[in-house]
Amino acid sequence: MKEQIGYSLSTAETIEFLEQRGHGTLSLANQNRAYGLPISYGYDEAYDRIVMGFLSADSSKKQRFITATEEVSFSTYEFRDPTTWASVVVTGTLHRLPPEKVSSRVAALFFGRADDAAGDARWMDDERFDKEWYEIDITTLSGRRGENMPSEDGAHD
Repeated sequence: MKEQIGYSLSTAETIEFLEQRGHGTLSLANQNRAYGLPISYGYDEAYDRIVMGFLSADSSKKQRFITATEEVSFSTYEFRDPTTWASVVVTGTLHRLPPEKVSSRVAALFFGRADDAAGDARWMDDERFDKEWYEIDITTLSGRRGENMPSEDGAHD
């Protein structure tokens, strides 16, 4: 029998960790080809979704994969040492948010955790790129941790 590595996070711990991070990896698929990209995000507990902003060109690989992907996977983690780590994995569907659905609250969720992702250059006006908001409507949410849970202040819990 294989030894279990780590411990399951409770739903509350999983949500708290997801709210704290702000950066993760979004995994898309197109005809049995995978595409993972680092992304900044905000977690919206009120609507159980992850909100993210994309910059892309019309012919971008990201746009081709977004169109082809039925179910996305999203993960975020923190690793400090073999006993102090945590990770969250989300599956769900990715939907474009029309501009009229992007409220100040949605933008605040995103920028609250992701404001340092690419600095001010990420949001500069540049006609070469389309700026679009997306959401992951969460289907499954799970988390695991090591013996100790990382905390924001760097101390072991």
